[in-house]
Amino acid sequence: EYGFYSNVNPEVDHPRWSQATERRIGEFLRRKTLMFNGYGDQVASLYKGMDLRKLY
Repeated sequence: EYGFYSNVNPEVDHPRWSQATERRIGEFLRRKTLMFNGYGDQVASLYKGMDLRKLY
């Protein structure tokens, strides 16, 4: 339905829902989804130069 790179970019919505917020297991309230699922410091270099809106 949509690719891996879209999954790490909360600014790219799934065709049927927004990825801008998430609800974590065991929590009731939604929170803002972090880029790269919160691992930006560790993995951002892997995506350097990629257009994560286009390349999905």
